[in-house]
Amino acid sequence: MYGVLVWPPARLRAFMEELQAAHGVKGFGPPHLNLRQPFDWPYEEEALRIALEGILRGHAPFRLRLGPWGAWPQGVVYLRAYGGEAFRRLHHALEPLAPPLKEIEGPSYIPHLTLALGLPPEAAEALARSLPPPPMGSFTVREVALVRSEGEELVEVARFPLAPFRGA
Repeated sequence: MYGVLVWPPARLRAFMEELQAAHGVKGFGPPHLNLRQPFDWPYEEEALRIALEGILRGHAPFRLRLGPWGAWPQGVVYLRAYGGEAFRRLHHALEPLAPPLKEIEGPSYIPHLTLALGLPPEAAEALARSLPPPPMGSFTVREVALVRSEGEELVEVARFPLAPFRGA
């Protein structure tokens, strides 16, 4: 299984990891924001790198605002993220890469960083209400990571810098 994601800045990652330790919860791998849902890739990994490089070409860095904590009925606690039109364009460009494994893509996708998975719904709601605000209100997304899941670990395969298209 593969993912295309954004690693948060070190300060935000440390904050989320401290919250996970304090509350005895975890997400899938280290804190991250999926730019699209995880997917299977039936071809060589190098072909995926090339495809991703082509898709990402011309997508400029963008600001990601961090919103309130929330919880989904599946027992997920998350930090909402807002990337505006730049995020939507990038998300939409990545959708055709491969079919998602589980969740819905497109307009109903909610950008987020997962803090906890697998909690009872009431516990997830209570935890989301009790969490302090993040140490920053936003950050700039300057690069995208391609990762492969190995068990419960995310292994980074490649990073791609975002840069505006410069025609010939």
